[in-house]
Amino acid sequence: MKAPDFDKTLKTTQRIATVSLLLLVVSNLLWSFIYFSAKRKGEERVYVVSDNTTLAASLASNYKPTIYEGKNHVRNFMTLMHSHDASNYADRINAALKLIDKQVGARLYNKMKQGGILEHYTRFNSRTEMEIDSVNINMSVEPYKGAIYARQKYLYDNESEIIPIAADFDMIRTHRSDANPFGLQITNFDYKAYNPPVEK
Repeated sequence: MKAPDFDKTLKTTQRIATVSLLLLVVSNLLWSFIYFSAKRKGEERVYVVSDNTTLAASLASNYKPTIYEGKNHVRNFMTLMHSHDASNYADRINAALKLIDKQVGARLYNKMKQGGILEHYTRFNSRTEMEIDSVNINMSVEPYKGAIYARQKYLYDNESEIIPIAADFDMIRTHRSDANPFGLQITNFDYKAYNPPVEK
């Protein structure tokens, strides 16, 4: 009777174990890819709110906002950034900075801080209000480009002063959130001259 070839049997077992291990690794990688792909899709899902219902939409990268959402996003930013008093200054500025690129927002905030706006509010018991005259946006190509024209009213004691404010801006899509309901972000914001007719 021929004795078993233990070396050959051992090598065969090792091959089987190696193949099984490779299959397990490939299987785990495949399932991990499927899981994280599905998770990412769920995180990127956005919702469209209409008068009648709220519907799940396509991924944020495929969703095109309306011109009304674009205009309202810029109006919200402009109002929050330029209309406040001593009691709500910090809250409104922080809310505005969530609607704009961080670097651009920091530049605008530092300019306002250097101007001593909060100190003026506290010292003179003053406040500002914002009236939007118009918003123009071209949303046919991203980044979207537009301009906004407004008047800031500075109120103190029984007097007031009108300060015209206008700016050109670019805007891109981003994820929607409670702080950014339209899922848009201003990436450039440059003030420019604006001379509206004087109200009589």
